[in-house]
Order: sequence, then structure tokens, then C-alpha cells
Amino acid sequence: MSKVLKDFFSVINIKSLIVIVAACASTYICRELGFHFNVPTDLISIAIVFPIVFSIHAAYNRREKALEHYANFKGSALSIRYAHMHWINENQKENREKKKLDPNEHINRIDSIISELFENIYDYLHSQKPKSETYDKIINLIGDISLSNEKLRPFVLDPENVMGHRNLRLMAVELENIINIKNYRTPNSLRAYTKVFLNIFPIIFGPFFAHVAIEKGLEFGLVLAVIYSLVLTILDNIQEDLEDPFDGVGSDDIKLNFPSMLAPSNVENK
Repeated sequence: MSKVLKDFFSVINIKSLIVIVAACASTYICRELGFHFNVPTDLISIAIVFPIVFSIHAAYNRREKALEHYANFKGSALSIRYAHMHWINENQKENREKKKLDPNEHINRIDSIISELFENIYDYLHSQKPKSETYDKIINLIGDISLSNEKLRPFVLDPENVMGHRNLRLMAVELENIINIKNYRTPNSLRAYTKVFLNIFPIIFGPFFAHVAIEKGLEFGLVLAVIYSLVLTILDNIQEDLEDPFDGVGSDDIKLNFPSMLAPSNVENK
């Protein structure tokens, strides 16, 4: 129950309070001036609720797609890591031991690259305005993984080497899908329309709330103004939180955690 309340109050912000105060003030002024009439409430569902529900649905679908792409990206990175750990055959291991070479050379190298890759992806996706320098760094790290795959070539069969490059290709494709979701949102014109009308409708409806206040009492008119304002601004805030599923704002954002074995401290201690 406490989590439900926490999630509910997380979508109420200062904007909600401002709209509530403005709607109550509009109701009181209209009542005092005798400016009131019964506005058809169907107008709200047609002009406001339908567009915002469409926007929320579109934003939610983008979030689900982002989860799928990020899961594929992590899975491919993990497959490449296992390749560096397991694909070296026993004969080559014996030769490396005779030459006293580091038996963990490949796994240490790929762990360091993937750890840095995830850190840069985190920085890029969590930024309000992602930097092109961070994107370039991510692409260079993808290239480093490709070079690391090439260093496995003497130790693996050709089909396995092809599989390694296939996983790398999937990582590159899913990375671009994730970045596109970050940078391209639901239509700007629709977002602007819903944002403007969601926030001013409770104020425009002042004469309607005043009509209720005159018929039923001031407290009923004000309570209705508060409820309408709260519902509409919460819908706007939900859509805004879902719009960027990577920014860390909102309870439904994607957690950009990477495998614990790739944490910088673990990589350094190997």
C-alpha cells in the first residue's frame, strides 16, 4: 500500500498545485461575478482525455520496445564475454602456460571494454542533452570489441568466429534502436496540444465549477475543481515521465544496470 501511495504522489508536482490553485481561484471569481453556466463535460473526453491516452499509450510502447532492445544488447554483450572466456581450446591453453602468458588476457580485456561501454551508455541515456562526444566514444568501444573478437581468431573455429561477429552486429543494431528511442519522441505537435489544454482546461472550466458551487455550495465547486485539475495534470505528468524511459525520472523508468561481474572494482581486481 505504501508503494502505491508513493507512486501516486510521485506524479503530483508543483505544476499540479499551481493548476489547482488557479482553478479554485477561477471558480471563486466566476461565482462572485455570477458568471456561470453548465458546460458539457463530454468536451473534456473528446478534446483532452482521448489525445492524452493516445500519447501515454505511444510512450508506453516505446518504453517496452526500449526494454526489448536493451535486453538484446546486454545478452549479446554477455555472449561475447563468454566467448572470450570459453572458446580458447585446450592445446592453445597449454602453449600459453608453457610460454608463461597471462591465461586471463582475453577475459580481462573484454571485461574492461564492456564495462567502459556500459558506463558511457549510462551517461548518454541519462543526459537531458546527450553529447555527440559520448556517442563517438560508444562507437569506438564497439570497434574495440570487434578488434578483441579478432584476437580470438587463432583459437576458434570459423563458425564460432562468425557467431562472435553476429553478436557484435546485433549489439550495434540494438544500440542504434535504443539511441533512436532516446532522441525521437512522440509527435511534438500532439505533446504541445495536450500539455497546453491539460493545464488550462481546469481554469477554463471555472464557470462550470462556479455553476456547481451556486447550486450545491462553494465547497462542492472547489472540490470538483481540485479533482478535475488533479486528474488532468497527473495524466500530463504520467505522459511526461514515460516520454523518456532512460532519464531516471519516474517510477517506470528503465534501470540501466549492467552485470555485477563487470563493475569497475571487479574488473580491476581480476
